[in-house]
Amino acid sequence: MDKDVIKTLVETNDYTYNLLKASEEFQELALVLTQLALKPKKVKAQEVIDEIGDCKIRMKIIEAFFDKNKIEERIEFKINNFKRYLEEGRYKGGI
Repeated sequence: MDKDVIKTLVETNDYTYNLLKASEEFQELALVLTQLALKPKKVKAQEVIDEIGDCKIRMKIIEAFFDKNKIEERIEFKINNFKRYLEEGRYKGGI
């Protein structure tokens, strides 16, 4: 990912604007994932791919506003929880 473009977007766009744009992209991803689950024949894989890409870009932008170490700590915490659930047989997936 082009770090210069991300840096420019962080620096030139307003904080609130960046948060709102990220939220918009995450909502679009949520919608297309819901549609894929409920109407799989109506959703093309490319729609999901497009929204994932858009979200990844927006995620990079908003990450710049928050403590990277705390983000990494949270990721490690969640991964360890998932590992524990898997080891204990508590994480089966599905609905």
